[in-house]
Amino acid sequence: MKAIFNNNQSPPNLFKTHNSITRFTSICLVIAILNLSVSCSYFTVRDVETSEEMIMQQVNDFNSSRKYVIIHSDNDSSWHLENMVLNDDEQIITGSIQPLADAHLYKKSRSSKRVHRYNHKKQDPLDELHFFLKTDANFKTGDRVTIPLDDIEKISYNDKNTGRTVVNILAGTMGVVFVGILLYAALKSSCPFVYIKNGESYVFAGELYPGIITPNLQENDYLKLQSFEPKNGYYTLKVSNQLKEIQYTDLLELLTINHPKHVEVLLDSKGNIQTFQKVESPINIKSENVTDVLDFALEKDYNSYMFNASKTTEESTRSIVFEFTKPEEIQNAKLYLTAKNSMWLDYVFGKFNQQFGDKYNEFQNQQQSVKKDQLKKWTNGQHIPLSVFVKTKMGWQLVDRISTVGPLAMRDIVVPLDLSIIDQEILEVKLETGFMFWEVDYVGVDFSENIDVSVAEIRPNSAIDKNGKDVTGLLSTADETYFVQPEIGDEVTVKFKSDVSIDTLSSTTVYLKNRGYYNYIRTYSGSPNIEKLKTFREDHTFTKFSEESYFNFINYSLKNLAQNE
Repeated sequence: MKAIFNNNQSPPNLFKTHNSITRFTSICLVIAILNLSVSCSYFTVRDVETSEEMIMQQVNDFNSSRKYVIIHSDNDSSWHLENMVLNDDEQIITGSIQPLADAHLYKKSRSSKRVHRYNHKKQDPLDELHFFLKTDANFKTGDRVTIPLDDIEKISYNDKNTGRTVVNILAGTMGVVFVGILLYAALKSSCPFVYIKNGESYVFAGELYPGIITPNLQENDYLKLQSFEPKNGYYTLKVSNQLKEIQYTDLLELLTINHPKHVEVLLDSKGNIQTFQKVESPINIKSENVTDVLDFALEKDYNSYMFNASKTTEESTRSIVFEFTKPEEIQNAKLYLTAKNSMWLDYVFGKFNQQFGDKYNEFQNQQQSVKKDQLKKWTNGQHIPLSVFVKTKMGWQLVDRISTVGPLAMRDIVVPLDLSIIDQEILEVKLETGFMFWEVDYVGVDFSENIDVSVAEIRPNSAIDKNGKDVTGLLSTADETYFVQPEIGDEVTVKFKSDVSIDTLSSTTVYLKNRGYYNYIRTYSGSPNIEKLKTFREDHTFTKFSEESYFNFINYSLKNLAQNE
């Protein structure tokens, strides 16, 4: 088989974008995941045909799966493919080879279309996706492999065999969660990827200036770099272009904040320091005026609220309300959120851009000179930000609109709250956005006062691009003199001299202050859909487009499932 090994890939190339995509494989995998969302004591093996003809006939969008992926070689060998990424443009899957965990080993053969019983306390078959290769392979533990889709004979999954229909599953939270995760492909729009060096390897940390697609939209972005430690006196990171974009980076600066170990520190959207000593959990949650479970908001566990309630609204928005016990005489508080944008938002934004056809690049060029206020007005009217409200005697009052943060990594976000306008004993906070635009994993409120901490601003000591050129001067100040990354694979290695002194009583939180913008590289074909595009001038149209596109996709998925049963 045609397999490429690269054990020293730093940072890993998560995405490569070209023109061809494979909708059928995407649909099959989405359906497979949807059928893995409810545990039970029996499962049935289901195979999905993945012939070249079917793959080429139907196209959709799939990128990465959090499920347990198992690779089967023609010589009956099997491995776990860790951190699997399916790139539909390149038509490859990549990942790291690992031995199978005990929970995924079985005494009896996993034969197709047979009912299997399992011990749910010891085994986890419903968490699996299986890829069967056409040829022999001799992978070794730790190998990073690239496998062309042409080398995959079939894909199978374990059906939960409970008698529930796919429609029931789609109505459940987990099914919809996976739909949102799996559809990150059509646009593949993101921002520069940041990797921090911890020890000898680079670790993905997040995205820079997310959603800033014109120079007039530029503003400072603050990315928290989790567990970032200096080595030999330097913090080292890489900024990489892995997508079909031209990326313009104006500023990279580290902010190191020293604070007591029992205190957590976050920066708000304006760069102000907010400290957390005791984060209170909500006492009640209401989704679309219906009492909901508290579980998803209490832990950072990727059990997220997806803003996908089945009950629609006139504007096709979705909201959720959190209630907290408010201490007396407290005038200020801090809302703590762990959230990210959904992959579905990227997908549907790509569908919107496709409406411009071969005039898209002309449209994008025109957008570069549109004023920031005008662009923000459209974005807000389409409910793309995550809006934060508090309940007062006069009704819901808008506190903040959180700008997009990207779909690839959760961010810890803080929103300061003025409680002087609230007379009630219960603090009610509402989060509202367009249909499936955001995922919220954790919510809490801290009523403590901010404490003094020490902050250091560190400019780059060196910045060397992939060709060995020193570009430090381009990244040291926000002067609209940009470091430009026009091609996939462009990257820059940046070092910052550490000012951290050893103190066993304190901790250091590191943020990357960044500024820039990016433009898409797209080659859509056909005439623009003028009548459709005119409708997007009106408020709420984009979120209605998202809701409509989602249910159209679901109906298409169900049709394909029926054809393959």
